[in-house]
Amino acid sequence: MPEKKLQELKTEREPLFRRLASNPNEIHLALEIKIIDDQIAECTRLIQKERKTRVSTSRLDATRSVVIE
Repeated sequence: MPEKKLQELKTEREPLFRRLASNPNEIHLALEIKIIDDQIAECTRLIQKERKTRVSTSRLDATRSVVIE
């Protein structure tokens, strides 16, 4: 789920960034981009946390199967 949200945020950010690059005086765009960047960072953190949890769970399951046998 965070992966989908991450892609949506990146898609939303791109045209804003292009507009800001063409019109640097539109300062409000920088704020919008900053808000999106913060959301992207949070999604990235959640994705990394989920992956770490999955790896830990996989290792734990592998250890349990060795102990049981």
